[in-house]
Amino acid sequence: MVSIEKIAEYATTFRTALYSAYQDGMFVKDIRFRTFPRGCCGDACYLLAEYLRRAGIETIWYSTERNDWSHAWLVVKDERVKPPTTRPFYWPEELEVDLKRYGIEHPESGFELTNYESSDFTEGIIVDITGDQFNDCDEAIFVGKADKFHQSFEFINAHDIYALNDERLCKLYRIVEEYL
Repeated sequence: MVSIEKIAEYATTFRTALYSAYQDGMFVKDIRFRTFPRGCCGDACYLLAEYLRRAGIETIWYSTERNDWSHAWLVVKDERVKPPTTRPFYWPEELEVDLKRYGIEHPESGFELTNYESSDFTEGIIVDITGDQFNDCDEAIFVGKADKFHQSFEFINAHDIYALNDERLCKLYRIVEEYL
């Protein structure tokens, strides 16, 4: 298990590089990062997740909302996080009719869906490098268990991050990499 201090060091290094690239005008043409840290938390998570993945740290993308505002951060995927819940899924009968219209005669009658629940993360380590976009968060970089600020958001969903596979984000990562 990687220490919280080491994760904080990685997060600080990455946020510093990201901010330096922003200050140098490297994101003026990007619709999300041109207002860093505002409005880019989800994409910043994917970029940070790639950096952490290359350092051997697996992460989970964690999406929330509060008062019509969304926010995302990473959670370190280690023994502090419960495995996702697996539940059976069956197509609703009315959807099977629609599927048949599109040529799918026998949709899989049932399969398993794996979903994280908010309760899976109660002991998880949060890594948030864009919380300072909110007026009630003073920390540009937060690494630790959920504090009052993070607890004020309602869980929407979470998913594992395996690799950066979006061309726009890959290009942005290469920019930030120049500042690391």
